[in-house]
Amino acid sequence: MNASTYPQTAHGTLVSKALPAAQQAGGIDVAATSCTDSVDSIRPGDVFVVCDSSADTHAVAKEAVRRGASAIVTERFVPVFGVPQYVVDDARAAYSELCHAILGNPSRELNAVAIAGTHGKTSIAMLLDSILNIAKKSVATATNQFTRIEGQRGRFVLPTTAPAIADFVDEALAEGCRHAVVELSEETLHTKAAHAAQFDVVCLANLHADRNSGRSPHASRQNMISALDQLTPQGMAVLNADDAESMRVLAEYDGPVLTFGLHHPAEITGSVLEQHANEQTFLLTIGDESAAVRTKIIGETHVANCLAAAAIAKVYGVSLADIARGIERVTVVPGVMHRFDAGLGVPVFVDRGATPIARGAALTAARGVARGRVIAVVGQQCSVTQALADHAVTTGGFADDKVITDAVAKVLAALEVTQTEHLRTITEKLTGIALAIMAAKDGDVVLVSGLDSSTPRQRHASTSVCESQLIQALMYELAAEQKKAA
Repeated sequence: MNASTYPQTAHGTLVSKALPAAQQAGGIDVAATSCTDSVDSIRPGDVFVVCDSSADTHAVAKEAVRRGASAIVTERFVPVFGVPQYVVDDARAAYSELCHAILGNPSRELNAVAIAGTHGKTSIAMLLDSILNIAKKSVATATNQFTRIEGQRGRFVLPTTAPAIADFVDEALAEGCRHAVVELSEETLHTKAAHAAQFDVVCLANLHADRNSGRSPHASRQNMISALDQLTPQGMAVLNADDAESMRVLAEYDGPVLTFGLHHPAEITGSVLEQHANEQTFLLTIGDESAAVRTKIIGETHVANCLAAAAIAKVYGVSLADIARGIERVTVVPGVMHRFDAGLGVPVFVDRGATPIARGAALTAARGVARGRVIAVVGQQCSVTQALADHAVTTGGFADDKVITDAVAKVLAALEVTQTEHLRTITEKLTGIALAIMAAKDGDVVLVSGLDSSTPRQRHASTSVCESQLIQALMYELAAEQKKAA
């Protein structure tokens, strides 16, 4: 962690003050102004925290001292001399505490919001960011898709490491923001990267087990629930009344809670009034106030995310009118039922949700607006797709088999992609979309489900391939071909 990045002069702290429960051995107390958990990135004066439990602690600590570390933080004493050691129960938690303490614990100066859960986090954060901006409340928001400060794109920092989270909230404070919204993935919570941050609102969007985490369903849920431990004493938990696991948490939780839901009793409720291929309208009810809200993003899952954002906004006293305006201003959430059209007469939706629940929700939303078939474009068939789609196009092997339409070839010709694997994935995806569109008839809907050919950093790099632009370009090419054939 380069703790002097934001602000330009770090506050600094005595290690003993940042880690009061640590047992100090050898040397005098160290004043820390920077720290790291990577031995390869140590600069002279850094405090080195041994977070990798699989590493040879003695060897990495010895190398850290050789590279100029001013102190070692570890879970067990090691025979390394010349610098003080601080022995702690949990090195990863200590690393987070040290990162925040060096910067003066900036989260304590902000109205900080954490959003956790299996899916929907980015959508809720994006909606909340819009609502708070409409309400004239200065806000900085960090997700795995974007970073915004006062509504403007900021320095992109993936909020998954202790220094990244500490730097983000410190930057928000330095820029004059009073609110900070942070998306916390299950992995981030597991590694305790946000352990030292304090939140006055924690929203659990849902608690479905993350099958991709490599942990048991119980362990996965417990990681997400642990976000509640970081609430301030008067902090508010925001829970999904439609999620059975969240309601089990509610039964055992004794702090302030605000609930939201479409199908079960809750403080913040909603119901879909109309749904079309290009928009839907739902009734948002908060207490004895109601408002009809129109959104360009379809599906009940998006309505649930709107309710979650509304609940958080209500904690901060935002009016129903501003909540509705903030929701309506969000016309696209990249990868969340993102609609494309180019006069082809076939609505094409792209939803990156890859879990069975997320895929099922996307297919159900597509079914709600289809007058004909639902055609799914997927990487491989699964039981959810077989049950809910009328036809599926699987993309695996297209590039190898050279199944590339003229429209796809024209789009690819304009690309400057040198990474072979990335190009292959893009080719497969565009080919699958093209074949699905060409097979579609009037009234059909095409859903591209669970496919994502870019990483967060690729999406935000200046030289990255903008996937949405590729899909739109493909549809323009297909429309041109259709026009020529007519």
